[in-house]
Amino acid sequence: PLNGLAPFGVQVVKEMNRIGMIVDISHVHEQTMLSTLEVTRAPVMFSHSSTRALCAHPRDVPDAVLEKLKVNRGIVMVVFLSKFVAGEFWVRGGQVGATIIEVADHIDHAVKIAGIDHVGIGGDFDGGSLFAKGCEDVTCYIMLTAELLYRGYTEEQLGKILGLNAIRVMEECEEVSKKMKEEGELANEAHFGEELYETNIMKGIK
Repeated sequence: PLNGLAPFGVQVVKEMNRIGMIVDISHVHEQTMLSTLEVTRAPVMFSHSSTRALCAHPRDVPDAVLEKLKVNRGIVMVVFLSKFVAGEFWVRGGQVGATIIEVADHIDHAVKIAGIDHVGIGGDFDGGSLFAKGCEDVTCYIMLTAELLYRGYTEEQLGKILGLNAIRVMEECEEVSKKMKEEGELANEAHFGEELYETNIMKGIK
């Protein structure tokens, strides 16, 4: 909802924390981003979002959220889809669409606001089309790496961006889960109103 997490949503986040499931908030409203960051005990993930300061798309992450993400120890994974990188009608050199340069710009900005430990890459190759030029598939990662090296990133920093930060988030989610279970946190049985589905048995399907 536009005013953040519903009560049921709060329970869902807590249960995800308990079982060690990563809370991915790439597809939510800004207020829901903030509400989730207030509720969660574990780091969150934006699995495929860029920065709203550089592209005014509602799917991208505002600076105020990036600042809180640093406190949460979460991660924003910069997406390669052109419309989330530079908007629907970006033109450079007479051609429509974002390029690897703008993708690197988003990484720069996310690092500036959230810190090097909280940035990754999330191409979203299985979920879209019209990618930034130079970032069309995984074979282009080497070119993005070269661009970031050119901009002054160290090998240690690149390691974090290219995967180590995401691994840390997964490990910390598991640590939170372990701690909650040690504290005696029980499974949450809340559900969203009346059941909205039927099992195959209920339908008479074997």
